[in-house]
Amino acid sequence: MNQTQSFWRRLWIPSRRKWLLGIPVGGFAAMAVGAVMLSTFHGAINATNANAFCYSCHIGMDTIVEEYQQSIHFNNETGVQAQCADCHVPKEFFPKMLVKIRATKDIYHQLKGTVTLENFEQLRVHQAEVVYNTMKNRDSNECKNCHNPEQWNTDMQSIRARNHHDPAAWLENNETCVDCHLGVAHKKPAIY
Repeated sequence: MNQTQSFWRRLWIPSRRKWLLGIPVGGFAAMAVGAVMLSTFHGAINATNANAFCYSCHIGMDTIVEEYQQSIHFNNETGVQAQCADCHVPKEFFPKMLVKIRATKDIYHQLKGTVTLENFEQLRVHQAEVVYNTMKNRDSNECKNCHNPEQWNTDMQSIRARNHHDPAAWLENNETCVDCHLGVAHKKPAIY
């Protein structure tokens, strides 16, 4: 057998190295599956951040959506509208995932029927405290995503607002947006 025949014979004879072809094919398949999973995950996060998703449980069950729709965050002269997630879901990945995981208990209680129109006002205080404490601990980051203190023109604010919007005073008093602006989008519970 000459060298040319030997070369062609080795080319067509199944080799023990045939599995090496699986590495790029497997890598491509893993990337494709990963891309589909990432796209699905991203789509699910966006869907659960939409007002329609929030309304699916809250509208009619309580007064939260109706209060929000009467607030300046929903209806104002500029036409800029804050979505539910703008205030209730952090932008950063890990805090956002923590909120999403914690929110599964709300879905559980919705399905179980724990929260009803009849008992909502009794539960409102606890729910408001949870949201207040979360926003306070996060230094009202969700407020500051839209209301950036560095871009405020305090000269156009009232003297009272100007005094309260001084960052030095915030630090001194350990205050943040929700300390003064609690109840902007939803009715403030009676205890506040």
